[in-house]
Amino acid sequence: MRIINRFFFITFIVSFHFCSTGNIKIGDKYELGDVPKGITEVESKTDPFQTGLQVEMKELPGHDDLIFDGDLQIAYASGMDGWIWKLNFKTGLAEQWIKPSVNPAGMSYSNAKKDKILFCASKLGGESYDEKNRVGLYEVDIKTKTIQPLVLDLPKIDKQEFEKVYSLKERPTFGRSGLNPSNSRPFSLCNDLAVSKDGKRIYLTEPFEREDAAMGSGAVPEAIGLYPHGKLWLYDREKDSISLVLNGFTFVDGILLEKNSSGTEESVLITETTKFRILRANISGKKQGTSEILFESLPGLADGLERDEKGRIWVGIIKPRSGLINFVHRNPWIKSLLLSLPQKLLPIAKKTGILVLDSKGEKALYYVMHDGTKIRDISVAVPNGGRAYFPVFDKTSKGLYSLPVTTFLLGD
Repeated sequence: MRIINRFFFITFIVSFHFCSTGNIKIGDKYELGDVPKGITEVESKTDPFQTGLQVEMKELPGHDDLIFDGDLQIAYASGMDGWIWKLNFKTGLAEQWIKPSVNPAGMSYSNAKKDKILFCASKLGGESYDEKNRVGLYEVDIKTKTIQPLVLDLPKIDKQEFEKVYSLKERPTFGRSGLNPSNSRPFSLCNDLAVSKDGKRIYLTEPFEREDAAMGSGAVPEAIGLYPHGKLWLYDREKDSISLVLNGFTFVDGILLEKNSSGTEESVLITETTKFRILRANISGKKQGTSEILFESLPGLADGLERDEKGRIWVGIIKPRSGLINFVHRNPWIKSLLLSLPQKLLPIAKKTGILVLDSKGEKALYYVMHDGTKIRDISVAVPNGGRAYFPVFDKTSKGLYSLPVTTFLLGD
């Protein structure tokens, strides 16, 4: 009944406005089912975020990602204030370190030496940027703080294919030096990345392709539209080439690489955030060119992915799934109405949580949804040194949040 009441409220307001989806594409009807039994069975009966949540370095603003250097007892966070922050665990202080041209997002060390950092940089919803400030993949030398752009433009792909995983032979591949204004386009939104063992190959998620793409509030229309134009790109540093690995998925966000016995990437795990799914895409080997659904109808929007030292997969659940979104995706005709409304009129949930999977991503080990009173908008859970850290994608947030891994009673 609450869903129907909201629907009539929305229809009433929109009747006084011109309904336009702008440049937001709307996908087909999508039916969300019940939350998988394997997840509900491991849902925690208690909320660990209510007691024992540690908050340190309270000068640190809301941030999207964290990377650690245990030997030096430091970490780096991609802040929502536009800075990459340096966190010093010896002093307990965090400080603004470098400021890229646009907001930093997913990060990774370039190699095992940890002397350089790769990071995605994208516009943040609600902020203004100069045209010269480009979205894309960047690398910063830690010692000199020199920032180098690596990938700012992507090949134009004229053929639209849905849920396509390319085999090695059929992957569209382009030399970066051959890209020009006629055959390329600007990177829409560089969200997350993963680096091969040898540091030569960098996989980049592009949740959707749109000229005015942005993170945060800028991505809300895409969550409503649910159109499958998310992509996964591969930048080969040795060949200086860019390849399209996945095409036509829905809001490709978090990523983890899975390697074969020789250490080469054989598959990738991705979150289709707004479709409430986690997938495995087979990019080499006997199964190359195929994908499989590991989990669907998730209880919330699965965002970033991380592994702990035991190989278990930690998933940030940034927002819960609601009855309203179930209704909207079953009835896509209403989406043009929703897209014409100011975002402030849309209901915003406060709940957030985490999901932990086994090393294969096939079995749920732990799940909890927090009511949002202690922490909001968990973008990813990052295990390090016996603790799980929770980047908070919320501009009003202050501090570095964590809990002991033992809190989640995962065993071995």
